[in-house]
Amino acid sequence: MADTTEPVVDGRVAIIFPPLVETSFGSLYPAPAVLAGYLAAKGIATSQLDLNEAFAEFLLSPVMLATIGAGEVPGVPVDSLCAAAARLCVRYRDRMIDAEGRHHFGADSDFGYLLEILAQPFSLDPDGGVLGPLRTGSGLARTYLDFYEWSETAELVEEGTLLVGISVPMGPQLFPALVLAAYLKSVQPQLKCVLGGPALSLMDDGDLEHLLRSHTAVDCAVRFDGEQPLLSLAEQLRSGEWRPEDLPGVSCLRQGEITHVAPGPGPNLNMLPHPKYSKSALGRLANPTMSITQARGCYWGKCDYCDFVELYDGSPSFRGRHPGNFVDEIGFLVAEFGIQRFNFVTESIPPAFARRMSMMLLQRDLKITWNSFAMVDRRFDRELLSLMVEAGCEYLVIGMETMVSRVLKLVHKSADRDENIRFLRDARDVGMKLQVNLIPDLPSTTYEEAMSTLTDMEGLSDCVDGISVFPFEATRSSNVGRNPQDFGLIPVGSSGAPGQSQYALNHFDNHDPAMTPEQRKEVHQRYRDYANRVNAKMSVAAVVDAGNIRKESRIRIVEEELDVLDTGEKLVCTHMGTRERITIPTAFSRVLEPYLGGSWFTLPDLETQLGEERTGVLIRNLVASRMLIVSGSAPDRDVRHG
Repeated sequence: MADTTEPVVDGRVAIIFPPLVETSFGSLYPAPAVLAGYLAAKGIATSQLDLNEAFAEFLLSPVMLATIGAGEVPGVPVDSLCAAAARLCVRYRDRMIDAEGRHHFGADSDFGYLLEILAQPFSLDPDGGVLGPLRTGSGLARTYLDFYEWSETAELVEEGTLLVGISVPMGPQLFPALVLAAYLKSVQPQLKCVLGGPALSLMDDGDLEHLLRSHTAVDCAVRFDGEQPLLSLAEQLRSGEWRPEDLPGVSCLRQGEITHVAPGPGPNLNMLPHPKYSKSALGRLANPTMSITQARGCYWGKCDYCDFVELYDGSPSFRGRHPGNFVDEIGFLVAEFGIQRFNFVTESIPPAFARRMSMMLLQRDLKITWNSFAMVDRRFDRELLSLMVEAGCEYLVIGMETMVSRVLKLVHKSADRDENIRFLRDARDVGMKLQVNLIPDLPSTTYEEAMSTLTDMEGLSDCVDGISVFPFEATRSSNVGRNPQDFGLIPVGSSGAPGQSQYALNHFDNHDPAMTPEQRKEVHQRYRDYANRVNAKMSVAAVVDAGNIRKESRIRIVEEELDVLDTGEKLVCTHMGTRERITIPTAFSRVLEPYLGGSWFTLPDLETQLGEERTGVLIRNLVASRMLIVSGSAPDRDVRHG
């Protein structure tokens, strides 16, 4: 799992990406490779460990699948969606990890969604309790310790390593990272363990002080840009010194006192060396997507609910790459690794950059595919969107959030309802695929306004390929959290409640009187139902009208994504692609059981045993749950045959 540069001097640095970022399964997160490239250019030998990808292998091990599927993991009952995912993964495991050990479970694969569901019980949105001392005897800490031992993590930290940098961009990585630091120190006490990444950068000073006092295995924390602080720490160790309290951007506990040193300026992105990706790690991925940094910060930088603009103190709020420099790096990565698929790392790709970069890709005949985050901006006109498609854009992830112009203006988004609609239709017309993010309840959104957005989106469903729904959460580090009254929010209680941002430590507890709790709950559910309908377009599911099923119609159960749990009293049938679930009583299940494997049958096959009325009830329930296919209405894909 480690990829090592040849040592130039003594004092190797291990850069570790810990669990748990389930959306990164099947791909490589760029931060370790960027840091490794920077250190290598300065003469520091490095190794990289992607423990997030290894955790996916751990979850898919036969023992873990059996344990989860049997309901033997605390908090995961046998009839849960997670247990159903585990049982389905057993069926398709050889399609998820092939005979050569390559991973076929990226987010856009047939099975990526199953692995994401499987990981959910092991993901912890960190609150204040995480900051206290570890209790490793049981629970989630025990699971992660078992994983580190299973993956032989300590043995993979190579001889000569003095410094371990643990990259923590996402909130759910914080707890596993703390367990990892304690585990490594228990095996190799001479190691210096450093935590860094956005999860640390967004942490309140008081919370970070609590963490450093409670978790003494963490020798220091780096906030904001990590390249220069990590280099300086490595150089100190090479010279036999350890003075993290002297370094910009570093927080540490020294002689009983916490020191926070303000960050220095981050690197010029156009002067960074090429990232040093692990060839062995890439070799484990069947269809790898390589990430490449386009910018740090956001070119718009005005959205009041966003806190990612706070990640780079000491530097300009936006640092972007020059298109030529960026395309040069793509050309290098294509030649070095043979990769043809890229993810552009940016909060939102600027239109002017997208135009020039797309033209250069075409001029240099770089036949790649790529995806990026973007925002609705009037400068993304039809001509530019068409150019991006021609230059290999596979899809864009769009932070559209809402169709309510009043709310969009309140939180300082760039677009209004009309511009959103124009953008969606232009993208559809030029063949640009879109994954759209929606926030149903941005501050001050009323029930009627939320439902009007849903009505708009349902009418534009042919313009989108996927929908993600994020209930609103105010964060302390955003403008909304700092000035809640400007957005109609009422502060209540204390922060630290779990939320959709997956970082409860940064949560700002509040009340928004624009909706009642009942209205908000209904809105969230109706948005999720809509997202499931849109996202199920690629699932093995058919939209069948029960009234069109005739006596002679050949029908079958959609078994490709169906989990069937026999409780002894009933069958619990879950269509994993649509998340639909029905419970079939024993009287019905005995009759239906011969067909649960996907065999074709007709209504008379059931009516002879159940009667016409009860057969009708059963068929209507199966149709409503999208678990039936009628001969001639084949699904979009069949996971049994690829």
